[in-house]
Amino acid sequence: MPDTTKNYPQAWSRYVAQTSEPGNILPVELADNFGQLARWSARFRLAKSFKALDLGDGYANADTPQLYSAITRIFFVYSTFETYCRIIGLNPSKESQLQSLQNSQSQYKVIKRIRELDPNNALPEFLFQHLTGNNLKQMMSDFQNGQTVNVSFLARCIRHVFAHGILAANSTQLSPKRFNQISQVISDFLLNCMDQDFDNRTPQTT
Repeated sequence: MPDTTKNYPQAWSRYVAQTSEPGNILPVELADNFGQLARWSARFRLAKSFKALDLGDGYANADTPQLYSAITRIFFVYSTFETYCRIIGLNPSKESQLQSLQNSQSQYKVIKRIRELDPNNALPEFLFQHLTGNNLKQMMSDFQNGQTVNVSFLARCIRHVFAHGILAANSTQLSPKRFNQISQVISDFLLNCMDQDFDNRTPQTT
């Protein structure tokens, strides 16, 4: 039989069990938001389970499905991240608030890996050209100049440009393989951030 708990947040079963206990000691942001958290957990499972799009055989270029899969993965993951931030009282548009969710040491490693995969800044340059709003453009410029940004900021920008119909499979000068690797690195990091934070907020059972 299939594992019906696979790819849910690691503390999900523990959280659900505690919600039915009288006098549970769940923090208020978890105790008062079961419906929202249930929807978030389903989105989390979808984002973590996602592997690739099946676009059939209508594309002559085999890279196209891979690139759209990479974009879609980030779309799923960032939407899940955005939902979780709001549930726990963080504004996903306020970068200073999001640092508490993203371990600085782990972020450094992820940003370093992204720079290794894209040494010529092909992706951030493309995003910079198509972002709207001075704040987003300034932060992307800072990233291009070697400053550290939140990993979630990069996911936010990719999602933003894709949702507005600008980012397509052949938009950037980055190879499909490199873009897919960046997508996976960003997605794994954000999923792990949410998973660890939710686990930390959910009391351990005795």
